[in-house]
Amino acid sequence: MLYRKNNNYFAFSLLFSLILLSTMAYGQQANTDTIALTVEDAKEMAIEQNPTIRASKLGTTSAEHQLNESRGNLLPHFNISGSFDKNIIRPTMYLPFMEEMGQDPYVEVGTEYNVRAALSGSMPVYSPAAYANINADRKEVELAEEEYRGSKIDLAFDVQQAYFNALLTKESKNVIKNRYNNALENLNYTRKMHSQGVVSEYDKIRAEVETENLEPEVKEMENAYEMAVDRVKTMIGMNKDQPVKLEGDLLNATESYIAQFQIVEPERQLANNPEIRQMSLNKDVMKEQSKAIMATALPSVNAVGNYNYTADPDDLKISDYHWVESFSAGLQISIPIFQGFTVKNRAKQMDVAVKQLGLQKDHVEDNLRMQLNNILKRFEVAVENADKAEKNVELAERGHGIAKTRYKSGQGNLLEVNDSEVALTQARFNLIQAKYDILMAIIEYEKFVGEEF
Repeated sequence: MLYRKNNNYFAFSLLFSLILLSTMAYGQQANTDTIALTVEDAKEMAIEQNPTIRASKLGTTSAEHQLNESRGNLLPHFNISGSFDKNIIRPTMYLPFMEEMGQDPYVEVGTEYNVRAALSGSMPVYSPAAYANINADRKEVELAEEEYRGSKIDLAFDVQQAYFNALLTKESKNVIKNRYNNALENLNYTRKMHSQGVVSEYDKIRAEVETENLEPEVKEMENAYEMAVDRVKTMIGMNKDQPVKLEGDLLNATESYIAQFQIVEPERQLANNPEIRQMSLNKDVMKEQSKAIMATALPSVNAVGNYNYTADPDDLKISDYHWVESFSAGLQISIPIFQGFTVKNRAKQMDVAVKQLGLQKDHVEDNLRMQLNNILKRFEVAVENADKAEKNVELAERGHGIAKTRYKSGQGNLLEVNDSEVALTQARFNLIQAKYDILMAIIEYEKFVGEEF
């Protein structure tokens, strides 16, 4: 019977271990699965996980708490206080008439102990400074929200740029690899023809050198692509060991972005620019802060109340204490008379800062208009270059096909084939570079005009 129990226990342990191992193996397999990543996925993941965005969001939360703090200054404030005192040396009072009566004129007064509890409260009835601070903090919240919006726009641009850099590197790698494969094909054909005595040894050596020279370029582009993908992973907060596949290509991405690309009206081009909006909100904040400074020189009225509960015993028998209550309520008016011109000068300093920011804003707007013109010009040039590059690729492919045909028929030579491959490779590089330039111009324009994420 004991042997059967041990067998059952052994079987159960074995089954549990197998389940645990299979679960761990499945989890490890899940972690190594390749994730298909689009540019939109990358932007969303970056917004969720990027620490800079999180910090910017916390700045918005902090500004909201500051606003709530200022609002709290208009609510009633209550305080409870208490005290317990023992008169080690009691106060002494001088009574002249006692001296006339032949008695000691110095008489101790008071009790040995004093116990007091109090409840006090106050509430602003009229407080210009509190109202002005609330208005200033509202603008601070708007500024923090705009900074958060600007951070998201900047991050979306950076992620897209990194993503398209990776696509550019991948397609450049493919171009080099295609050229390497063509060179390898030429090498094999040349070796075959050399063994038959059709081509010279010089052609065979030239084909071998051409192929060997391309191998380091292929490896270099593969490393560059891995680094570009790692940069995308870093920006979106993904583990570098996680395999990913970047979806799409520059051609399809360009067509999609051009289809959605719209140039806004001139009067709206700077309206949502994050830099301009932040400077405008900064001016508003300073104006409200100036009003808050001036409001400190205005009268204020507070409602106040006090409730006291006191006893003056000569012993510590609390049950025998005679407690006395008192309550008072009223209004307190504070009227600043003279503060050494400090308020006025502080307000003037803030007004000067507002004027300085206004001049800086005008200068920034002029520079941004120049940048906008440059972006649109780069977009136009990139579109023209892409059209020309597409035609050049078609011509280069035809030329390459003709050169290969001539070489295999014995009418041409290997030099013509190599020249045609160089021309084709350059034409393909020019095409993907033009597509990349179009995408860069579009996303830079969207960042410039403050497109929402």
